[in-house]
Amino acid sequence: MLRMADKRAAEGLLKDLGEVLAQRLGLNPVFLPFPSKRAAPAVATGAADLLCYAKPEWLEADLLWTQPFLSGTGIIAAGPNAPPVSQLQDLRDEPLGTVLGYRYPVIDQALTRPIPREDVADAETNLRRLALGRIRYAVTDRDALAYYLKRHPTPSLREVIEVEHYQLGCALSPAKAGLLQPLNRAIDRMRADGTLDKLLNRYR
Repeated sequence: MLRMADKRAAEGLLKDLGEVLAQRLGLNPVFLPFPSKRAAPAVATGAADLLCYAKPEWLEADLLWTQPFLSGTGIIAAGPNAPPVSQLQDLRDEPLGTVLGYRYPVIDQALTRPIPREDVADAETNLRRLALGRIRYAVTDRDALAYYLKRHPTPSLREVIEVEHYQLGCALSPAKAGLLQPLNRAIDRMRADGTLDKLLNRYR
């Protein structure tokens, strides 16, 4: 999604997406490094304008939302020492690698209680911990796992359960409500002219 270097956006889908959206709105993008738990509050208070690749159920904040235009699949990934599992209920007492500040309502509902969490800063850290055997299972995204394995081939990492398909958009600060319709029009144009597909294909 995004790799930061020296507190600056270095590469990734979110960097590319932000640059294209800003260009089409006649703006200059500035990428702000926030810990995941502080990102949504920063948008809600106007300290940041936009947070992409998210959906309302994940964030506890009063935000505006663009149309959904990205898709993903939430999964449970397993590490080298993880026994096979066939359903979420098999993980009822298993600590799961999760991302600090993110909510996992589908998993919580399936387990009928909040999941036992092992929070870290981002998805890639969870996948590294899986590969090293520090945790046995992690909640992640299918594309994130595929991209990690493309860069760091690790035969022992694997998907074990599909959790949910989701449609994702961008959360917009209420202080920038006037940008909502221009953003949606820019997204429509990116879909129509093939720009969105080109961006996504760079990371597949």
